Amino acid sequence: MTASDVDHDHDTDVGYQLEVPTRPNGPAVRALLRRTGIVAGLTFATATVTVILGRRPGTRALALGAFAPGAGYLYTRNPLRFVGTLTGFLGSLVAWFGSGNIIGPPLIWLVAALDARRQANHGRKTCRGALPAVPTLVAGAAVAGTIARTRAFRAAQDRGHTRAEYLARVPRVDARSRSSVNAELSQLQLATLRSLLDRALQPLDRFDGFDRIDQFQTSALRYQLNFSQYALAIAQLHHTPSFHGYLSAAQRNLIEKLTLPAVWRYWAFEQTWGNLSLDWDPMKRDNIMLSGYLGVMLGAYESNTGDDRYRRGGALPFRLGKRTWPYTHDMVSAAVHRNMQRSGMTLFPCEPNWIYSACNMTGINTLMLSDRLHGTTFVDSIGADFRRRLYDEFITPDGRVTAIRSARLGITIPMLTSTMADCGLATMLHAFDPELAQRCWAIVRREFIDTTGPEPTIVLRGWDAIDTGNYHKTHLGAFAPVMWAAAEMGDTELFTLLAGSLDRQSPPRDEHGARWYDGLSTNMNAMLALAHFSPPGGHRALIADGPGAAVLTGPVLQDVAYPDVLVAAAHTDGSDLRTVLHPGDHFARVQLGIERLVPNRRYRVTGATTDEVAADDHGTARLAVDLGGRTEVSLAPLI
Repeated sequence: MTASDVDHDHDTDVGYQLEVPTRPNGPAVRALLRRTGIVAGLTFATATVTVILGRRPGTRALALGAFAPGAGYLYTRNPLRFVGTLTGFLGSLVAWFGSGNIIGPPLIWLVAALDARRQANHGRKTCRGALPAVPTLVAGAAVAGTIARTRAFRAAQDRGHTRAEYLARVPRVDARSRSSVNAELSQLQLATLRSLLDRALQPLDRFDGFDRIDQFQTSALRYQLNFSQYALAIAQLHHTPSFHGYLSAAQRNLIEKLTLPAVWRYWAFEQTWGNLSLDWDPMKRDNIMLSGYLGVMLGAYESNTGDDRYRRGGALPFRLGKRTWPYTHDMVSAAVHRNMQRSGMTLFPCEPNWIYSACNMTGINTLMLSDRLHGTTFVDSIGADFRRRLYDEFITPDGRVTAIRSARLGITIPMLTSTMADCGLATMLHAFDPELAQRCWAIVRREFIDTTGPEPTIVLRGWDAIDTGNYHKTHLGAFAPVMWAAAEMGDTELFTLLAGSLDRQSPPRDEHGARWYDGLSTNMNAMLALAHFSPPGGHRALIADGPGAAVLTGPVLQDVAYPDVLVAAAHTDGSDLRTVLHPGDHFARVQLGIERLVPNRRYRVTGATTDEVAADDHGTARLAVDLGGRTEVSLAPLI
């Protein structure tokens, strides 16, 4: 990434608009919160009346148990069970957040209330002081929460007004790659590429070098596969668009690994305990964390290569036991579209109930790719609603984007709205809504990143303080998404500062020509590779533009041996082929297979063992090349 790759227009285009809302939530969220409040209020009122009018100890214990998990135990003088219930309930909330398990929280609450009633009915001594104390404490907590939310909203409005003032003066930078004609992977980038290829090219059922911790949250295999493929696709589009070979094969492996039960079996559990359904179809309802991310993989691969194999029937068989759900690229895109159509907030859930805004950026990108590649009109039908709901229901009063929202209750988890979440969302949003993406980045760059000290620092909040790919506590986990955003937005200076700081604080291992950060997870290594391969606007170009007609019809370097040959560049104008090659593990004479030449035409060759070659009847040719270092090899048609 170089500064010369970015188009800057500071003089004529300045400022981003931020409208500070007068209400804390949009209409859909307000309706959900209103419904949640009514249910809670009716429950509180019914329980209060029962406590006052009830005469049976068991009835009173049950009513008190309705106020809060385990509260009935305060009436039956069993504080240890009260503490145990609260602990278990909090654990069930974590499970609900992490895996969509909606059964756990109400089940623990109900069982504790029924058990307190049983104790009271069996003659256990009771505490009459609990009868007024529990309702009073719960009512007080509700009032305190309402006051705190009101104050938080006013503080957010104040921050929003401050941000609106400086955002109106921020120079706009519309990061776009000017040209990738001469783009070439550096030695560092090639070493980074090798680390991903070594993992991607192993047999489908092997996951050596991947982190295997859990399949429900951010350390899951699917995200490691997703971001590894995105990195390879970015490298292909911007550096080696006219090379397929092992680079395309690696991407196909990563795509097809997603269909293995070890990767997607989690959905059977989430659908059962989250949506109370035994229909384990992986994309029919919710699960954008599979469908959206997979859709981008499929679209990026087809866009770069022109290979539409995943549109054919049964191309993506999701098997579980004796059941199979055969999907295609078109079916994945259609599933994303249907889920958005029926969602009350257009954005739809990952885990049952939980809507992540960043994950939904992969959904809208899936639809953009489908429209561009297949002529569908998904974005025409849903794009305006998607944008409106994103602004109304997910933009915070201070101008950031809410990371997560409950589709059933309307609540959010504020700690997940963080620097890392902002950066990931801004990058993935860049193709669909450049204005909002760049505004998000402007806030992050001004307020949450400090480059004045000996090492650049990132303001950490919530999950920023861990590597989300392995849950290890480290301040370096946030470097990857911030570097990816910096690369996407063309902030070369920050990217360089962060890259140098990361290497000093967690030196990478270079083994057999592959570069890897042992101190970071596989997912963060993949995201770092994305950052290193991406020119300004690289992800935006992957989604919105693609390689162009000349690349998809011109000669392509197809058959090369890995790791004997490392392809650093491969470009065409539609008739020629220009490549830069490096030896892998040792100097050698290697064979190159070229395809999509004009049948029976002769080509001038430079950099190979021959000066001229003729394409066969199928438009293919083979060349021998002595690789003793960086070697330029090119073909051009003879007149």
